[in-house]
Amino acid sequence: MKKNLLIILLLTLFIKPVQAQFGMGKIEEIEAVQGRKLIVMIEEPRERMIKKLTKKPKRGSVEEYKADLIKYNALMKEVVEKFWPHNKENISYKTYEQIEALKKSKSKEYAVLCCLSAEPSSYSSGFNFNDGLYWTKSIKLDFEDSDDDMFTMMVVNTIEDFGRSPVFQTPLFDVFPTKAAIAYGLATTKNYFEMRIRTKKEGGSMRDERKMVEKKIEENAPRIKDKTLLIRAEWLDEELTEANFKDHYPYKYKICDREFMDNVVMTQNSEYAYGVVLPNVMSGSRSNSVFYFQYVFDGKDGTMMAMVMPSQGSMMAASGITGKAGKRNFTFKIMEKLLAQINGKK
Repeated sequence: MKKNLLIILLLTLFIKPVQAQFGMGKIEEIEAVQGRKLIVMIEEPRERMIKKLTKKPKRGSVEEYKADLIKYNALMKEVVEKFWPHNKENISYKTYEQIEALKKSKSKEYAVLCCLSAEPSSYSSGFNFNDGLYWTKSIKLDFEDSDDDMFTMMVVNTIEDFGRSPVFQTPLFDVFPTKAAIAYGLATTKNYFEMRIRTKKEGGSMRDERKMVEKKIEENAPRIKDKTLLIRAEWLDEELTEANFKDHYPYKYKICDREFMDNVVMTQNSEYAYGVVLPNVMSGSRSNSVFYFQYVFDGKDGTMMAMVMPSQGSMMAASGITGKAGKRNFTFKIMEKLLAQINGKK
């Protein structure tokens, strides 16, 4: 595990595909975001999504899509106002067009936060900020449709660079973001900002960060057995079911839905730890690859307690051949690896 932690750190903790993470966002840009008024982009019905729904009505109706956007905007507001760590008194909510107009005014008072969906095949050319979020009514379809590899990133930027290279971006574990996924994105952004500023002040390195992550995993993983582990039902493998889960995990657990996990995260409930499946999209010069990792976070504060990564061989194969590495769910093998960490085995 030790020899792979630098790879893990680059891929998963401070996400910025292609480049080493110390290269994303200048320190002065990070400090600017921390001190500025925050604008959260409101999600509106997008022409791209409406066309998709018209062609494939099994994904849901336009009316259902619009209704879910209203719910998303409300939950985004709830989560941001609870977990955004900077300048909480000056958070506002604007549409893409309103943000673009403010950008043209040459204002430098604002930072912008938004969630954007894309496909790995188009990732190398960046996001189309005007396309917003991908949506489908069915959770199962959203997660298991093998012909659709949409993923969603949380993107943070200064307003003058809105639509261009971000100060920071991180993948979320839900394509259409839940409260838990948004909270994760905000926590990861906060941790990245703190890491960059800390290494600047203390002269740290990636090796130092790797050692810190390794130590935290070793300390935190055994504590999972003292909590109730949450796994969402749609993240169970076909063979690993709610009925046989107890045969592969001897400690307290609960197979739950999205709403239950959201509630745990929003109430910061220390009785639980929660497992997620997180995609990481790596863009190369010729192709794009998706790596799937399984994480366990503390329900109290989102602290990482454990993680299971794809094998090094499968990641190398994904980069040039398969395009994918890891599993989009929890399997027998993944639970075995998770238990090894919990029981202090490397």
